[in-house]
Amino acid sequence: MGIAELRVQAQLSPKQLAQIAGISRATLQRLEQGHFGNLRTYERIAYALQTDLANILPEFKAPSRPTSEDLLKDLLANSGSAAPEDMPELPAGNWSPTRLTDWLLCPAKGAWSTGVFDVPSDFEWPTYERAAVGKAVHKYAESRLGGEDPNAALLTVADTTVGMDPELWLPFVEAWDASIHLTIGMPQTIEQRLEVVLGGHRITAVIDVVDENGTIRDLKTTQRLPNPISTARESLQAPIYVAAWRETTGEMASFALDYLAHHKSGIDYVQMPISVTDTDIDRVTRQLDYAADLASRPERIIPNPINKYGCTSCAFLVLCHEKFGTLTLDAPRQTVAVS
Repeated sequence: MGIAELRVQAQLSPKQLAQIAGISRATLQRLEQGHFGNLRTYERIAYALQTDLANILPEFKAPSRPTSEDLLKDLLANSGSAAPEDMPELPAGNWSPTRLTDWLLCPAKGAWSTGVFDVPSDFEWPTYERAAVGKAVHKYAESRLGGEDPNAALLTVADTTVGMDPELWLPFVEAWDASIHLTIGMPQTIEQRLEVVLGGHRITAVIDVVDENGTIRDLKTTQRLPNPISTARESLQAPIYVAAWRETTGEMASFALDYLAHHKSGIDYVQMPISVTDTDIDRVTRQLDYAADLASRPERIIPNPINKYGCTSCAFLVLCHEKFGTLTLDAPRQTVAVS
């Protein structure tokens, strides 16, 4: 008897079983369809169904089918030394705010960036100067909050940014020291990696810092400040981070973005607090449901050029052209007569 039959026998819906087992519905769907998971996933399902592990292990359709004991040995051998975590929904790993953003902007972009669509081995992943600057500033802040003096922190950043012009990131680290450092006080945690399960979807959140007042602070470097109302309304990061912190500590934290904005006259510091309620966390959970449903059924994915960013600057434009026949920047355009 398979997982689906045992679930029905236990009078559980897919959503209920996924929640009890602590796995995603997409993972459960794949297992019920006959795909294979890792040993820890099967253990969780067996516990949730109150049945023996051997009862839910999949049957291999082969001329000489291995026994449940043989399959159990194979699963143990393939589990390696990894922590006993649920099999991630995405080939690239757990969900994250960045990965979810890609899926919501364009499902095809999400599929390319997370491994749901196979990217050619010779594909050149783009590098972005602004992203590199942001990483440098984050590294400096992490080093300073960890106890390094300014000179040591600068050397740490220099060692990790070989080939980059220091003048790109030096003004930002100077502004961070002058404007942000003292407002954090004695941090409760620095660069904390957390996991949270929302609606059965496992998400990784890496928190920059939680300040001495218990506020989750996330550092951003930018050339132009975003609209604060739109930022608060559309934020995926704030609800996910607050939910992850609550799941880990049992406490509801406040959240704020620390923006360092580069202008001709220098760098300004602007803090944008973002209020997070259970309604916001529920909204992100529903967005995860939408993205995970598409990820589990890649044949339904199509490019979505009708968004505020469009296709022009997308790194996967050529790949979409090859897969879907969409236009590239240099593709000839046919004139269509409209009467």
